[in-house]
Amino acid sequence: MPHFNVTSQRRAELYAWFTALFAAPLVEDEVKQFGGYDMHAFLDSLATLDPLREATEAFRAQTAKVLTLTSPQHQLSQHYQQLFVEQQLLDVSTLIECGEESLLFVSVLLHEHGTQLPDDDPLNICNHLEMVATLAMKAAAAPDDASRTALLDQQRELANNVLLNELPAFVSQCEQQDKQGFYGSAATLLLAMFSMDIHYLNNVAQ
Repeated sequence: MPHFNVTSQRRAELYAWFTALFAAPLVEDEVKQFGGYDMHAFLDSLATLDPLREATEAFRAQTAKVLTLTSPQHQLSQHYQQLFVEQQLLDVSTLIECGEESLLFVSVLLHEHGTQLPDDDPLNICNHLEMVATLAMKAAAAPDDASRTALLDQQRELANNVLLNELPAFVSQCEQQDKQGFYGSAATLLLAMFSMDIHYLNNVAQ
């Protein structure tokens, strides 16, 4: 049980980190952290996992590139605007055919558990990522086996029936549309992490 709780908390932190990367333009202090010890230590920890190593180092290279820009925060915000406001790449309906059953499931989760984001739009990928983080943290704190199992089942359904369908399309569009490279590399790292996580949910977590 302690191992499950630690793993759940770590998973929640990762999903929350990716949510923050994509949910809004990064502010100046967040951009400055790219060159700091904590960020490099965090990326080092990801790079120790073989399936994440290549994507992690590619993302690290992009963070270094951002810091060489004349106005890092402003220019990164412009890229964010182009991708996620003008192109609306966070809107699932721009990427895939949205099934009513999946949208209803996400809406129920958002209503049941709430969201830390400004709205509860079931079409916003960031709400899906943030919901995995929420469910993982609640599973770590579950008072009994039945509650923990129910929260794991919700995570599995969200991963297998929602994220598995939308994330590859999201990553593909980010890679194609992001001429600067930062968000494309972040999306690629997200997909690598998710590929490990869905294996964990389907084959290990109990």
